[in-house]
Amino acid sequence: MSQLLGKELTEELFNRLNGEDVTSKTGKAIVLVTVDDKGWAHPAMLSYYEVVAKSRSRIDLAIARTSTTAKNLRRTGKITLLITDRGLNYYLKGTAREIQESMSEVPFMSLFGVEIEQLLEDQESDAPITSGVTFNRPQKKQILELVEKVFQGVRGEP
Repeated sequence: MSQLLGKELTEELFNRLNGEDVTSKTGKAIVLVTVDDKGWAHPAMLSYYEVVAKSRSRIDLAIARTSTTAKNLRRTGKITLLITDRGLNYYLKGTAREIQESMSEVPFMSLFGVEIEQLLEDQESDAPITSGVTFNRPQKKQILELVEKVFQGVRGEP
């Protein structure tokens, strides 16, 4: 059963999402859910290179500009992030607004800011989480450079 923790990231979660040690989370995904125009939950995934906590109450996200996720956020402003990994499981609910329709270095990506409205923790002592969602990205120079540009854009760095 989930437990409401408030409207701010815990210290542990802020440190996980603040972009300081992003390379240790390479290959780990954050699941996000929006609501589509028919009322259905619409899941998507982001890497830690596309998510940066700016404060304990705000997170910025890079999302493909023409994606269904971006369209849903523009329409409803509602988002839920699932941050799950070994030994932790959080649900973050918030209101998103578009900050940049097209990020300067990666024009096919939009930048959204999320104000946290609820942070819930869901971790059963008798059934600990053993892993989160993971992926394996090709280690090609062109892809790695693009990932870094997206990350720098979300962090707000040149």
